Amino acid sequence: MSEAAPATLKGTVPDPSLPRVLDVVNLGVDVDDRTLIDGITFYIPKGEFVCLCGPNGAGKSTFLKSTLGLMKRTRGEIKVNGKPLEEARGAIGYVPQRKTFAQDFPATAVELIVANLRGKWPLRVHADEREKARLALVKTGGEKLIDKPLAGLSGGETQRVFLARAMVTQPELLVLDEPTAGVDVKGRAEFLELLAGISKSDHIAAILVTHNVAAVTRTAERIVYLEAGRLVAWGLPDELLGHDRLTALAFAPPQDHKAAPDED
Repeated sequence: MSEAAPATLKGTVPDPSLPRVLDVVNLGVDVDDRTLIDGITFYIPKGEFVCLCGPNGAGKSTFLKSTLGLMKRTRGEIKVNGKPLEEARGAIGYVPQRKTFAQDFPATAVELIVANLRGKWPLRVHADEREKARLALVKTGGEKLIDKPLAGLSGGETQRVFLARAMVTQPELLVLDEPTAGVDVKGRAEFLELLAGISKSDHIAAILVTHNVAAVTRTAERIVYLEAGRLVAWGLPDELLGHDRLTALAFAPPQDHKAAPDED
């Protein structure tokens, strides 16, 4: 990565004394002599909902894969609840972008959720597992979907099931990868309401990777902004939304400009 690092926008960061669910220190990922992300450092305390934003090619997907242990980091470290990522993957719940299933795919919602509980696909769902799946679906407003074939679900319904799948293990950190992409307008609005509810929780930390400014304005307690593989802004929504330096957020109306970020 040969270009100069973008100037950093200084926003309000979390109290460093708070317990940290996710701690990223000087993270760098190189692939084939090419630097994809470099020197990313930030942390998420318990209960905080963070939106990870940036233009296409900013490094969001690389960061996400590194956090999920799907891509090897070249330098730096990632800790979850103070433990190295390799020891704490079970504390992470993951909601992917919308998936589609072939019409002849026989699995049901409860089977998908229970598979995450077991770590393998269930041949038979036991009563206690079904109850855990049902309770997870209640939290996402999808209890009626428990026995529905996955192939017959709408985009919004599918994401409710995947959110229940992520939450059934009671994770400490919820990672959401553009979960409203490919979902119709009604389903997207309903899913954002679910995420907004999670954002208000003091019990679970979350990081939402999104291009959707509406998702940011509805859910973000703090924003982490990447550009050209580097961290260029980290602060509160009222500090970063609508800022003309941040192209992916520049057209969002700022919530408040009482605390405009300083530039280095």
